[in-house]
Amino acid sequence: MDWELALLAGAALNGYGAFQFFIRAIQNSQNAHEPADYRQLQLFVAGTAMTFAVLYLYLFWHSYYAWPFLLFGAALKSWAFSISLFLYLKKGLKWQIFAEFGLSNGFVALLFWIYLLT
Repeated sequence: MDWELALLAGAALNGYGAFQFFIRAIQNSQNAHEPADYRQLQLFVAGTAMTFAVLYLYLFWHSYYAWPFLLFGAALKSWAFSISLFLYLKKGLKWQIFAEFGLSNGFVALLFWIYLLT
């Protein structure tokens, strides 16, 4: 397998996540149970996810730069998976959110770790 495809998977999943956060933030009306700055956080996360998507795409085309960035990316995605799993097991996260965010980050983390270790 061409492990540079892990970079494309990371770019695609981050781009999808960015789009989802952005759409939810602009379509949903303010919920009384949400903090006042929740939309700001959603939009910030959307921008951060899109920044990583673009970075992973750049690294796909220039893979000789990938190693230090992927070390950070693998750690961050492992953290995203770990906190999602913890919250899901504590009944603080619904299955759909765990699958979309936690499992997808866990999958890309695994691909990144394999890429880094081979």
